[in-house]
Amino acid sequence: MNQKTPGYAVGRWESLWPCEPYMAHEVLLGLDNRRVVAARDRVRKQWQPMSASDVEYLQQILDETFPDIFDVPHEYGFEYVETVPPSFSARRA
Repeated sequence: MNQKTPGYAVGRWESLWPCEPYMAHEVLLGLDNRRVVAARDRVRKQWQPMSASDVEYLQQILDETFPDIFDVPHEYGFEYVETVPPSFSARRA
């Protein structure tokens, strides 16, 4: 029996910025198109949408260093989800 893979995965990622080593990112991956759909930064104890240019930078890092994250996101601590979570629905990158 074929089991359909959910279209998205969501999870946390460590800081992209050496000057902000404790900043966390929440990332929404589109598994079908192998793209970072949206991302948020944890700034001053609140989640803020990541800028489009930072989302592109994150995409570049994943493509070059962790390309298998789109195939096995659970191995990176990401969870499969069927739809875009409400926290990402308000603004997509």
